[in-house]
Amino acid sequence: MRRRATRPNVFRGLKRFGVYSTDWKYILVPTAIAYLTPFVFGLWIGYVPLGFPIGLFTFLVLLGTFNYLRLSKPECWLSQKFNCIADRWASFRAPLSSELRTSDWIRDYKEQITIKEK
Repeated sequence: MRRRATRPNVFRGLKRFGVYSTDWKYILVPTAIAYLTPFVFGLWIGYVPLGFPIGLFTFLVLLGTFNYLRLSKPECWLSQKFNCIADRWASFRAPLSSELRTSDWIRDYKEQITIKEK
């Protein structure tokens, strides 16, 4: 058996229309809401349900926004922003149990405070 070359891009995300597969939920859910809401309230313009143009407009705006973000921001930028918002933009966190024991963290923090006071 001869050795075959491995593909370097095996673990890269799949893109459809320039948007990674992990980000499609942020496009499809608001589009579905914008499309279905006028049907619930019975909003029509003549013979055209208002959900069609609003849903299409929402989809195109979000698709363009995500394409722009992918070109100008690093990968996983959006999920990291959501994590920061969930953590209330904390500048530090207590170490996880696998990183340090809690007593070490408290002792180190107290030492840092005494150093700053001097």
